[in-house]
Amino acid sequence: MPGAFKPDVTLPALWTDRPNWMTHLRALAATGFITQLDADNLAQFADHGWLIMPQAIEPHLVDTFVNDIHKLHELPGMFATTDFRGGREQKLNGKQPDSYESLFDLYVNLQSSRHVCMHPKLTRFLTLVFQAKVLAFQQLLFQRSNGHLWHQDTSVVVVDTPTLLVASWIALEDIVEGSGELAYYDRSHRLPHFMFNDGKTKYHDGYDQKAYARDLAAACQARQLAYGRFLAKKGDVFFWTADLVHRSHPRTLPEETSRMSCVTHYCPATSVPGYFNDPEFRGIEPYFDAGGFASSFYKLPNLSKQIRPVPRYQFYN
Repeated sequence: MPGAFKPDVTLPALWTDRPNWMTHLRALAATGFITQLDADNLAQFADHGWLIMPQAIEPHLVDTFVNDIHKLHELPGMFATTDFRGGREQKLNGKQPDSYESLFDLYVNLQSSRHVCMHPKLTRFLTLVFQAKVLAFQQLLFQRSNGHLWHQDTSVVVVDTPTLLVASWIALEDIVEGSGELAYYDRSHRLPHFMFNDGKTKYHDGYDQKAYARDLAAACQARQLAYGRFLAKKGDVFFWTADLVHRSHPRTLPEETSRMSCVTHYCPATSVPGYFNDPEFRGIEPYFDAGGFASSFYKLPNLSKQIRPVPRYQFYN
């Protein structure tokens, strides 16, 4: 067993994850600061652990972002990518177009990425959830499904307080059934906290990821939680809270089938991403009044138009 659910463990939580969330929402509504749509979105997110914003991102913003992605090979060595072909953790992008690997933290060098992941509709919602300005601290651009197993973000995304984070999944094209679409268990954020054998919410290389995924799925099925799949249209946005159990639905189409999407993890600007322990990566790039963004691959703030990834990891060309 890699760990266990701990009903007796209580962690600090966003107000939307607390049992008294409805009281907080009513108080917020009484101020007149939120609209009825805001209230409906917050209620859905608090109750179910996820929220869909249909067509939240305008088509021209999505198209510009996708066009920039298709031209990344014109700037070799400027972007950090996965290296699934080579069996290593990551590499630098090369001189040839590559629609296979995923890309990290494109918001650093691409304005088009910032226009999407820091869109006013998104940051408005996140600000209401965080009750603070927004820090985007990790992003992964998927060109196809990576086949992720069941997990909670508290196991793989590190913030000083594990549960103080929210993720967005933005469809950059219409998502086809069988392409490895995002799947989730409704209301699974209400499960007891899963703690690994070292007493932490984050697993490390010594743990059995498949056993962890089976434990999560079994707990959701035992509670008869509804299984959902996000068959998104271009511009749709899916938000989820830290402990929502989710994965890539098993792919039935060929491995190279496109599933262009952008996942960004956010925390309140009052929280600290785990990689800030390294002084090289404590910088934050401000982003208007919404907050800012940070990266474990690039040294920020960025005082030039384009910057190369810092060689914290062993990159390969």
